[in-house]
Formats: sequence, C-alpha cells, structure tokens
Amino acid sequence: MAIVKMKRLRLLALRPEREKLLHALQSLGCVEIREPAIDLSDPKWEGLAKPESAGLEKAREQSLLLSGALDVLRRYAPSKDGLFARRPEVTEGELFDESAYAEGLAAARQVMEAEQALAAKTAEKAKLQTQRASLEPWTSLDVPLEEEGTATVPVHFCSAPLKTDFAAMEAAVGQATELAQLVRAGSDRELQYFLLICHHSALTECNEAMRPYGASRVTLRGWTGTAAENAAKLDNRVAALEREEEQCRDGIAALGEKRNALRRCVDRASQEISREENKARLIDTDATFILVGWLPAENEAQLQTVLGGFQCAWETADPTRDEYPEVPIKLKNNPVTAPFNAITEMYAMPAYDSVDPNPLMAPFFILFFGFMMNDIAYGLLMVLGTALFLSKAKPKGGMKNMMAMFFMCGISSIFWGCLTGGFFGDFLPKLFELTGASVPGYYEAGAFVWFWKPLFTPINDIILVMIGSMILGVIQVFTGMAVSVEEKFRHGSALDAITQEIAWYCILIGAAIAIAGSAVPGMPAILGTVGLVVLVLGFVLLLVGNLIRAKGLGGVIGFGGDIYNGVSGYFGDILSYLRLMALMMAGSIIASVFNTLGSVFGLVPFIIVAIIGNALNLVLNLLGCYVHTMRLQCLEFFGRFYQDGGKPFRPLAVETKYVDILKEEM
Repeated sequence: MAIVKMKRLRLLALRPEREKLLHALQSLGCVEIREPAIDLSDPKWEGLAKPESAGLEKAREQSLLLSGALDVLRRYAPSKDGLFARRPEVTEGELFDESAYAEGLAAARQVMEAEQALAAKTAEKAKLQTQRASLEPWTSLDVPLEEEGTATVPVHFCSAPLKTDFAAMEAAVGQATELAQLVRAGSDRELQYFLLICHHSALTECNEAMRPYGASRVTLRGWTGTAAENAAKLDNRVAALEREEEQCRDGIAALGEKRNALRRCVDRASQEISREENKARLIDTDATFILVGWLPAENEAQLQTVLGGFQCAWETADPTRDEYPEVPIKLKNNPVTAPFNAITEMYAMPAYDSVDPNPLMAPFFILFFGFMMNDIAYGLLMVLGTALFLSKAKPKGGMKNMMAMFFMCGISSIFWGCLTGGFFGDFLPKLFELTGASVPGYYEAGAFVWFWKPLFTPINDIILVMIGSMILGVIQVFTGMAVSVEEKFRHGSALDAITQEIAWYCILIGAAIAIAGSAVPGMPAILGTVGLVVLVLGFVLLLVGNLIRAKGLGGVIGFGGDIYNGVSGYFGDILSYLRLMALMMAGSIIASVFNTLGSVFGLVPFIIVAIIGNALNLVLNLLGCYVHTMRLQCLEFFGRFYQDGGKPFRPLAVETKYVDILKEEM
C-alpha cells in the first residue's frame, strides 16, 4: 500500500541475442526501457546508432491487416459473444507460435480479398444502377438510342427543365416551322426529355424557338438498341451482381470461424509492436546494444534469473534525488484499495518518494458514494451485477478495477440505505398502501426497514443530512491536513507543518470550541475560554511562520493574505461537501416522484412506472455519485497533501485485448 521502490537498470548485451533478450524481458514484464540521454549527433558518440525500424513498420502493417479483417467480420459475421463471455486463455508459447501467426495472417488476407471483391461488385452495381436511372426516361420510346436520323431529317435527343411548359414549347416550335416535331419521352426529378425530329433547313429556327424554354441536347453515346432493351440488360446484370454480392457476403460470414484466431493474432501483433517500439529506445554498436531503464526493486531477483541465461553485463542502482522526477511510478495496493488506482491515474500519478493516496482515498470514496446513493435496492443491484460480471466475465485491468470499486460502493449504498430506509426510494410504503397490506416496519416517515426504524430520511431530515455532510467534509479535510503534516515532517519541513497545517488546526478547532462554549446551552463557560486560547495560538503560529519566511512588513502582509485565503478556502471546501446532501436528496426525491406518479393510476401502472423510473434514477445516480465523489477526492482532498508529477510505470510486458495469458513455469 505504497509507491513501489524502483531501481535504475543499465545493461550491455550482444546484438545477436537482442531479440531473444527482449522476448524474455517482455515475458517477465517488469522492465521499463527508457531512451538514453545521449545526443548521437555529438562526435564523441561516433559508432553508436539507433536500431533499424523495418521491424516496427512491418508489425504495424500486420496489425492493420488483422484489425481490418476483424472489422470486416464484425460487419458481415457479428460475434455472438455475450455480456459475460470470458476471454480465451492461452500460453505465451501459443500466443507467439509462428505457424499459427502465419495462418492468421493468411486468413486476414483472405477476408480482406473477399471484402475487396464485394466492394468491387457493389461499385459496379452502383454504376449500372446510375446508368439504368439515366435510361429510364427514354424507355417509353421505341427508338434506338444510336438513332441519328438522316442527313435531311436528323433526330436529336433533348431535355428541358421539369417546370417547362412542354405544350407551350411545342407550340413555339410549330409557329417557327412546320418541318419539325417534338416527341415527348419521360422525366426524372429535375428534367423532362423529348425527341426533336427536324428538317436540317429548319434546325436553326427550332433551336431559337426552344431556347427560351431551357432546352438542350442530350448525349447518349455507347448505346445500341432501344432504352427499354438496354434497361432490361442492365436489370439482368444488376440482379446477377446482387446474387454475386450475396455469395461474397456468405463467403465472408463463413470466415467468421477464423475470428478467434484473428483475435489471437491481433494480440500477437500488438506484442510485436510493443517490443519493436521498445527496441527503438536502445542504442546499438557494431556488436552490442545498450539498454537503460527502470524496474521495481522487488523484481530484481527475477531479472537476475532471466539475465543469467544471456551473455551480458548489467547493474542496478537506487535513484538519486535528482532523478526522482524521472522515476516511473508503480502503486502497490491490497484488493480493497487497488481498484482506486484508476482514479489516481486519471488525476495524476504521485511523485516518487511522496505518499500513495489510494489507501487514504478509498474509505472516503466508498463512504461518500454510498451516502449519496443511500438505497438498499440500488446497492443490491450494484453488488449483484458487479459480482456476476466479475465471476462470469473475469475481466482484467481497468474493467476489473471499475467493477470491484462499484461492488464496494454498492455495499456502502446498502449500509446507508439501511439507515435511511430507502428501497427504490419509498417504493415499499407505496406498494403497501396500494395493496392495503399491514406489514410491521412500515413508518410514516416514508421509509421501510424490516427490523428497525430508519435513523433518518433525506427528505424529512434535511438539516441533519446537511450537518452530517459537513462533518464528513471536515473529517476528510482534516485527514488531508494530517497527511500533509506527516509528509512535511518526513521531508524536514517541520517548521512549515507547524506554522501552516497545525496553525490552521488550532484556528479551526479553537473557533469551533469557542462557538460551542458560548452558543450551545449547557456547555461549561471554561470551554469558550479554552477555545479562544487555542484560536489565538493558531494565529500566533501562523504569524510567526510568515515573519520567518518574509521578515518585516512582508511577513505581516503574508499573514493577512493567509488569513483571508485560509478562511475562504477552508470554508469553501467544507461547503463543497454539501453536494453529498444534494445528491442524497435528489436521488430520494426523483425515486419518490416516479413512485408517486405511478401510484396514482393503480397497482399495475405503479409497478411499471416505478421500474422504469427507478432504472433511470439508478443510472443517473451512478453517474452523479461517481463524478461528484471523484471531484471531492481530486479537489478538496488531494489539494491538501498530494504531490503529483509522477510518470506511470510502463514496462515492456505482454498486454492483450482478446486473450488471457496463462503464465508458464520458467
């Protein structure tokens, strides 16, 4: 439950053993390879070079091929994996099997070739359908499309805008000459089509007469026979292409049996990419290569065992304080706190030699989430749903952590629901009212608990909920201050701890005691005096600290600034915890509204509306409680002590998406 101690690694090995050694380190999964701080353009490093990049390019091309094939199968042969489908388990030997990888690449090429063939047929069909659409307006004419008439009486295929008055245009041509005739064909969404049969001597008059109507020539080249005959041929070809398309789709669907093999190959390709990317961080000489990086101190013995099989020289060393900003961060936590690593990583990793926030944050996160959810039924659904998913799907990594976190938050929701009596809001009291049942444990407070009366209800005890929210906030803020004090003492900044956090402890606690002693009836009078003494002590410590850090007037000004910033900051932070009250009330009120709305129409509508409404309320609560709980941790809590700036530990390791790796005995 701390930041893992890291060691710097330097290694010199023979180039012929490079691939095998990188494979071994990837299987070990505990060494992060870093780029050496060497300027290869400097003449003093002549003879050193970066490894070739051809392997990385090849691995990326293969990954794109395999991923593309999976995408094609996803479209034409959808996977039937269920929600709780478990990932196949393979050994590293099976994952890196060369023959299986070659077969997977061949299958991927087969899938992509089938998809390309299908795309070609689809493109051809679209082209033919476009041609068919262009012929449609002429299918009513029994005139060959290559018809040009005679030298004396030519035939022209023409068009005009759809809105053109064809009768008026025909009359205009008739007035211009008696040696011409317009034969109307069909139309489409924009144009109407017709034939112009005209004696060559009257062609100019015809064109002049049609010009005001927007008429123009239409070119129909490459066609022989009538439009209807060509349309029929196109229809036949389109029908044939559709059959061929269906055959291609069936062929691709039949390749769906290769999906698992392709998935395994995708994971294999990702290992190749990772290894090649790490290889690019090495430095080569003519016969050797240089590797620098980091590893957890606890894995040093394992590394020694692995490197014992290679001809190499290597050393490890503890990082110096100057190197702390470069040390990668790995957090080691127990099963309860480990799921919260995801939240820490979203915020920022802690600095090396600082404090791991997860063990401190986890209890508050779980407590606050449950406080806002505060419903037995919602909590039960969270617990059962996450437990079922964890047991059936066996997720890894971030998904496993997320499910484990919501499992614990579900337990907290049940706990708070037992205190407030919430079960789908006030579902049970409404149900008992509609059915007329007399059940022990029914209370007028709008809640139901089997064996005890609710301690409080969010809707009826708003002041109590508000005070409780602020008390929880004070506890977390004070905890963050305590961690800051411990860290400052550990790093030799005791004066800062005494004149800052401890001073504010005195100010805040002293003020609370003084107010309680003077404002709360029955309190001893001496309590107010004690509170004032503690309050004054806090001001003195704060002033002394400012005077030491900035002597003279600057210290006094700093003292005034600290008072203003501290009072406003602590007051604002503690008020932020009222969101606990707001979310608790919002969830209870929304559930109550849906339950009340359904109860107006009778028992069956009540159950239907309550199910739909509470399902929606659960989803909204999950999102709201998660976001606001995380905000309280990242801003109000972490701001008291957290030192960020760490870089996550990213070792060269076997990381898969589709399969789980069974570790083989070394």
